[in-house]
Amino acid sequence: LDGVDLLSAVSGGSWAASVLMFADMPVEDLLGPPSVPAELTLAKLEELPAPLAESATHPTAGMLVNLLTSGVPTDMLWVSTVAEVVLKPFGLDNLDAYMAASDDDVERIRARNPTLRNSTFLVPKRSRPEVLVMSGTVEAPDGYEASAQNIAPLQMSPDFSGTPFYPNDNTVSYEATPGTHRPPLRSVLVGGGLVETFAFGGQEPSEGQSGGRAVHLQAPLAPPLSLARAVGVSSSAFGAMASRHAVAGVPAGAELDPQANIWPITEGRFPGSHKAITYQLGDGSNLDNTGLIAALQRGASKIAVLINTDVPFYAGDVDFCAPTAASSPPDPAGHVARELAVLFGFDGDSGRFGFYEHNQVFEQADLPPLLCDFAKLQVAFKPLVSKRSLVVRQNAWWGLDGGVSVDVAFVYLSGSAAFDAALPVDTQTELRKGSAGEFDSFPNYKTVFQNSDLTALTRRQVNLLAAFAEYSVRQHAEVFGQLFAA
Repeated sequence: LDGVDLLSAVSGGSWAASVLMFADMPVEDLLGPPSVPAELTLAKLEELPAPLAESATHPTAGMLVNLLTSGVPTDMLWVSTVAEVVLKPFGLDNLDAYMAASDDDVERIRARNPTLRNSTFLVPKRSRPEVLVMSGTVEAPDGYEASAQNIAPLQMSPDFSGTPFYPNDNTVSYEATPGTHRPPLRSVLVGGGLVETFAFGGQEPSEGQSGGRAVHLQAPLAPPLSLARAVGVSSSAFGAMASRHAVAGVPAGAELDPQANIWPITEGRFPGSHKAITYQLGDGSNLDNTGLIAALQRGASKIAVLINTDVPFYAGDVDFCAPTAASSPPDPAGHVARELAVLFGFDGDSGRFGFYEHNQVFEQADLPPLLCDFAKLQVAFKPLVSKRSLVVRQNAWWGLDGGVSVDVAFVYLSGSAAFDAALPVDTQTELRKGSAGEFDSFPNYKTVFQNSDLTALTRRQVNLLAAFAEYSVRQHAEVFGQLFAA
C-alpha cells in the first residue's frame, strides 16, 4: 500500500475499505497469510476467513429483524445493521463517533469547537493510503424522487465530505414521489464544494456560505457523519428505488433511506443564502459502481479499478480485436458489465437501482481494445487485468474538464480456467456442480441472495473468492508494479 495515495470505495467495497483504513490491526493480519490454490481443499476452505473478509459471512437479514423489533428507526436500519455486522468486530461501530484525518486534526477541531472536547473521534491508521473516499449519493429531498437529472454524488471522507461540484454545473429540479401530491421543487442548488466532515449535516451558515477557512456554523443538531453512517450510506443500494415509491401516500424513501441535512456552497452565479434541506441518501452504486469517477475528480493519474461484478466477461462471436471505424465500435451489451460499459458511453440508460446516463469519461473507441485484451487473456485461461492509457473526456455533470491522460489498470472479475485447474480434486468437483453446488456462479457471486441470507456468503465461498483475487493480482504483478512505481 506504500504506493497508493487514494482509496475510492463504493457500496460493499466501503465495508472492506473502512476496516482496512481504520482497524487497529496490522495489514498483514487483516489480509491473512498468502494462499496456494493447490492447497485449497474443501476442508481448508472451511477455515475461518481472514479478519477483513470474515464479515462477509455474517448474516444481515436476521440482524435487520432484530434491530427493527428493538425499536431502531427504519431510516437507520441498514446503517445500524452494517455497523453491527461489519464494523463492530473491530470496535468501529459507534454511530456517534466523529471522523477526522489525523490526531492533529482532532486536536485542532476540539480546540476550536469546545462542545466537541469530550466527543469520540476515529482516525485512519498510519501506513494506510492517505485519502479514503466512500461514495454515496444525494438522492432527493424527502418526499421527492431521484432521477438521472438530479441525483448527485456524495463523497464521504475522514477530512471533508459533500458534493464537490454542481451537477451539470447548474441547479436541479425534483418531482414529488408518485402518490404523494407535492408541488415540484425547481432550481435547487446542490453541491459546490466540501465541508469538514465533523460539521457535515448541520444548518447552513448565517454568513460565509461561499466557503472559506473559518466559517462559523451552528453545531449540527443531527448525529455526526460517523464512519458507521458513511459505510451504511455507501451501501444503501435501495436508496434510489425507495425515493420513487410511496405506500398510502407516505414516501418510502423518507422512511427507509438514510437522511442528512445538506446545504450547498454558493458562488457568484448562485449568491445569497440557500437553506439546508433534508435529503435521502443512498448507495454510490446508484450513480457509479466503480469508484473510478471519484478518483478522476480527485486528480488521480494512475488508477487500478476493480470491476467486482456478477456479470462474467463473454466475448461470444464478437471479435473485439478486429479493426473497426471509431464511429461504430461493437456494442458491448451482453458481453461485459454495465458499470464498465457506461464509462465508455455505452448502455447508459437508467435502471431500477441507478442512473448512469452521464457517466461517459472515455471515448467509445477506447473500449474494444480493452475488451480485446480481456478476450486474449480469457483464451489463455488467465484472470482479466489490462492496463490502458486513456484520455479523459470533458464531463460537466461530474465536473471533469477532460483532456488529461490517465493510466488505468482494469481488473475485471471473471473466471480463470488456470486457477480452477490448480485447485484440489474435491474443490474442482464441487465447482463443476454449478448451480447445484456451493460455488454457484463463482467467482461472480450474486450481491444479494447468493444463499438464503440477504448478503452472507459461506466460509468456503469467501475463502475461494479471496484466493482468486490474490491469484489475479499475483498473475499480473508486473501490471501493478508498473502502475504504482514511483
